[in-house]
Amino acid sequence: MRLTLVGMALIFIGFLILLASTFAGPLSGSSFSGVVLIGPIPIIFGKGYSGDIIQLMIIGIIFTIIALIFFLSSIWIFRRSNPKMD
Repeated sequence: MRLTLVGMALIFIGFLILLASTFAGPLSGSSFSGVVLIGPIPIIFGKGYSGDIIQLMIIGIIFTIIALIFFLSSIWIFRRSNPKMD
């Protein structure tokens, strides 16, 4: 129950940060970019300096590898704990 509330609070805070950055972006005249992970698939978006995009691609690849490790390790742990599933 507590982790559910923490997760919902983090999502809400993330939306607030995105909303605040939308209003601050045009005023500062700077570029913006970001990475969104949907499952293990990174979606990279941005406008402005292309060096930011390269860094975001590296971060997206690292997060994808971490997500796949967690996914595959959970399958391995589940199969190890239930020998009848083989």
